[in-house]
Amino acid sequence: MDTQSELSSSKTIIAFLANQFPNCFTAEGNAKPLKIGIFQDIIDRFADNVQFSKTKLRLALRLYTASWRYLYCIKEGANRVDLDGNACDTVTSEQASHAAELLKASKAKVKAQRESKNKEQATANSPRSPKGPSNKSVAENVRVSTKHVTNISRPKFKSTPKLNKPTVDQLQIGSNVKIILGSKPVSAIIANIEKENIKVKVPSGMELTVTIEHILV
Repeated sequence: MDTQSELSSSKTIIAFLANQFPNCFTAEGNAKPLKIGIFQDIIDRFADNVQFSKTKLRLALRLYTASWRYLYCIKEGANRVDLDGNACDTVTSEQASHAAELLKASKAKVKAQRESKNKEQATANSPRSPKGPSNKSVAENVRVSTKHVTNISRPKFKSTPKLNKPTVDQLQIGSNVKIILGSKPVSAIIANIEKENIKVKVPSGMELTVTIEHILV
């Protein structure tokens, strides 16, 4: 088999058969229903000079008879042909129905594959929405924000005592009062009262003269 390596694929074997038996096989276009047992006829015709293995021939014939163009030609009552194109028997109703089912299933499979491929391409070409921050990033940002807020020093407000300004008539010598000196009230004792001028004595022993506006009780 000097040329066996050249006929290693189903496509080249079909092309070879179409060239050797043009009234039986076709490489393209309309096909003809093949005689039942055409496989053995091919083996017998070439005898010892067969240019391909039986396994490769069987695969090539299986591919040929499963093609859409071949299944189209399997109609009830159509003549089957031998290697020389001679009619030998006809396609039965059961054979035609089986071929129609195979054709329908094959088309459905191809359609499903095409739709799946188109869907994948559409998904790949569609603009992707920007990814939002991960839950981990959000949590870290919240912790940082909280820490930042916690570390902010709050303004300190100076407490101002509730002002209870007395009248001169309410003051008595020896009474404990508070006098406003600077930003903070200071404890004092009234030492003397002379109209609007009130003489007080602070814990340090110093005596001061203040007005009624500087006294709290």
